[in-house]
Amino acid sequence: MDSKKGRSKMQMDTGATTTSKDTAAGKRRSKKKVPVMAKKAAKPSVRKIDSTAKETRRRAPVYKLTIPVGDENRDEFNELWMGIWGDLIVSMDRKTTIPSVGFTDLVSPRASICTVDTVQLFEVRIPTKEASGLVWPLHVYGFIATRDSVDYKRNIIFERGKDNCQIVSEGSPYLALTGPARAAVLVDPVYFEVDLKVSGAGQSEDQELIYVASPFRNTQPPDSSLFTSVYTNKISALDLTFGHIVGSVEASVSMKVVHGPWPDGFRGSFAARTASINDMTVWLLEIGDDNGLPLADDGTIKLQRHVVCAELQKREYLEVSVSAYGVGGQRFDDGLHFTPQERGKLEGTVNVDSCEIEVTVTWSLIKFC
Repeated sequence: MDSKKGRSKMQMDTGATTTSKDTAAGKRRSKKKVPVMAKKAAKPSVRKIDSTAKETRRRAPVYKLTIPVGDENRDEFNELWMGIWGDLIVSMDRKTTIPSVGFTDLVSPRASICTVDTVQLFEVRIPTKEASGLVWPLHVYGFIATRDSVDYKRNIIFERGKDNCQIVSEGSPYLALTGPARAAVLVDPVYFEVDLKVSGAGQSEDQELIYVASPFRNTQPPDSSLFTSVYTNKISALDLTFGHIVGSVEASVSMKVVHGPWPDGFRGSFAARTASINDMTVWLLEIGDDNGLPLADDGTIKLQRHVVCAELQKREYLEVSVSAYGVGGQRFDDGLHFTPQERGKLEGTVNVDSCEIEVTVTWSLIKFC
């Protein structure tokens, strides 16, 4: 605790004038801001991406926050969280068990199930830091998660054990994200919880990379916005880039090969973008030229990520695309625009050479508490 400032760095966030302990405790006394009920979406629509069309919408506002953190915040945050929500979550290690798109068959909206502001994680970068003492490349393990008002448990974004570290280099500093399991709801503050370590030769030689327990509040912007939070400690930093998606629904993307093989020796990437922040990408899957396409027995593609949020407005869309790259510069690109819905499914197909892939997007309103 910094006695001069009267509160720890963990307790500070943009626009905050009270400690996070005061804020969290106040949740029991204050009423939650209830999101606006869902607007009626446009008629179901799936269309091919028009590569010749020019984007006329303005780019989403971009904000950058720099937040110093310290490992001493760990015990403080755990004590705070368990003191308030311990009866509900039992343990800090508990992960959310609420599935995505759980209300896709809901015919009539309910008071706590509607469109809602959400947080969409795009990328996490570990930048180099001079005089850190770290030796690159880094063998990184640990977890990144969000906690929200839906169940207060960890919603995992990244998780690796010591026996399955990700090798992070100066030329490849981005973590391979695998979550979230469901939408991160921005009604009460969303907390970002990060606990990353660098693996050494033995357990005793492991090194703390960075620990974060930081709230992000809904400032109720009129439009969806892009944020980069830069968390720093004495030896490292973490750049977390995410979108605040206004009035959104939840989407789960699935893909299945229905005809033809994936071209031999081709690298590939499967991506999703929401129209309101269309210059940022949610990477659903990336494969190397020697890995092939990871398939289940029925042809379903094993995506690394599948949950995306999109605004429910007439001009909005969710883009799902595939790109494949072969030797000699050969390349295939295809994609679809899906009009966001309150419920149900939309389907379309994309093609990579002779490989035909069925894309299904399942839609749902979101439970916010």
